[in-house]
Amino acid sequence: MTKRYAMQMAERELTEAEAWEILEAGEYAVVSTVDPDGTPYGIPLSYVIIDGKLYIHTGERGGHKVDDFLHDARVSVAVATEVDPCFEDTFFTTRFASVIASGRIAKVEDSAMVRRVLVDLCMKYLPQYKEEIGPAIGREIDTTAAWCIEFDEIRGKAGRRLSKQ
Repeated sequence: MTKRYAMQMAERELTEAEAWEILEAGEYAVVSTVDPDGTPYGIPLSYVIIDGKLYIHTGERGGHKVDDFLHDARVSVAVATEVDPCFEDTFFTTRFASVIASGRIAKVEDSAMVRRVLVDLCMKYLPQYKEEIGPAIGREIDTTAAWCIEFDEIRGKAGRRLSKQ
């Protein structure tokens, strides 16, 4: 069982619903793994949330992160939004909202779900090219894999957020 640490500056801890909002709004996530020798490895990745799970894509051939996923399915995910360095009350600080989540990653084997992940990724990042998504996926599907992260824990924290008006 993983130890749950008390959050420093507990007044900044977000509700789980707020943490999910940050995950939905995030531009990219840093997914961290552990190599077989214990070396940590983190990589920024584009992602999409579908039905309460985080999905990414990789090349089918694999590589460092895929080898780590296959070695140990446990991952940590970090997302930050609303990052805004500022000067307040005589000190330098940063406004932010962030999430750190842990869970397990698995390769998506269902071809329909792989296509859905790729479509949703394209629509998140380049919706203006909607008409090109189908042909692009058709060209790349045989060399592309999708991966799903199911979370065990999600925690959010925010500081000095600007009010949404």
